[in-house]
Amino acid sequence: MTEEIANENVTVTQPTAETEPAKEITMKTYYWSNDNVPFRVIRTTDEIKEDQYPIAITAPDPSIKAPKYDWVEHKWIETSEESLGQRLTSVVEKLEDAQKSINVLQEAHQDTLKNNETTDTAMEQLKQTVQMSNRMMATLSATVSALTKAYQAANTTETK
Repeated sequence: MTEEIANENVTVTQPTAETEPAKEITMKTYYWSNDNVPFRVIRTTDEIKEDQYPIAITAPDPSIKAPKYDWVEHKWIETSEESLGQRLTSVVEKLEDAQKSINVLQEAHQDTLKNNETTDTAMEQLKQTVQMSNRMMATLSATVSALTKAYQAANTTETK
C-alpha cells in the first residue's frame, strides 16, 4: 500500500487558556473508499460505530497492495492489476467448470430422454401384446362357451 495504516488513537493536548486546564482531543482513524478514491486514511475526532458509505471503520488487510472497500460484500478487496488478472483467471476457470457441468447435465438429460423413449416403445409393445392377449382370451372364452353349450345340449338330448 502507498500509505502506512495506523489504527491507534492519537491524543493531542491543547491548552485553551491560562485559567483552564489542557483538554485532551482523541483522534480516531477511519478509511475512505469509493469509486473515485479507492483508499484514503482519514482522522477525525468523531466516533463512528459502523460503516457509513464512503467511510469504512475496519482497516484493510496489510497484504492488500491496492485496497478498495466492496460495499456490497462489506470487505476490502484488491484492485491492483496483477490481482485483477488473478481474479479474472479464477473467474474464467469457474466459468469453464460451470460449462463442463452444464455439458455433463445435458448429456445426462439426453440419456434420460433416450431411456424414456426406449421405455415408451417397450410400454407400447406391451400394450399391444396385452390387447392381442385379451382378444385371444375373448375368442377362447367364446369357443369354450360354445363348446360347453354344445356339450350340454348333446347331453340333454341323449338323456331324454
